Amino acid sequence: MGALSWSAGLIRGLKMWQRLVVVVCLCLLTLPLWFAGKNTYRFIAGHHTKTDGYVRCEQGGSCHGTWHLPGGQYGRGEIEGMRFEYDEECITDIPIYAGPDWGVRKRSALMTRAVAQLVGAALGAAFVLFLASKP
Repeated sequence: MGALSWSAGLIRGLKMWQRLVVVVCLCLLTLPLWFAGKNTYRFIAGHHTKTDGYVRCEQGGSCHGTWHLPGGQYGRGEIEGMRFEYDEECITDIPIYAGPDWGVRKRSALMTRAVAQLVGAALGAAFVLFLASKP
């Protein structure tokens, strides 16, 4: 009951516009949670595979390619974590972790981003509530 009375006291002590700002800030913190959920899903649902043909990279930008998936399906899209050298050197059969419309060079990068996004959302929520509790 202590947490409920603390949050009720917090809300009662704020002006209407401050309440609105707190609610909007807390709602915006669902965005990192959505990205964390997406990266966690990709970590679980992807497949270890290799690129099919050459990868096309923009200088200083993203790399795009195609790859085989189980069941005879093909995937196509941006491959995160690749550099321009792959396009310059015309390398094929690059190992990646991918789904139907996404690919990453390192599977662990997905979980690293998900953890960072979860921690960021938790710290953001704590910060918003800390600021709201200040007189």
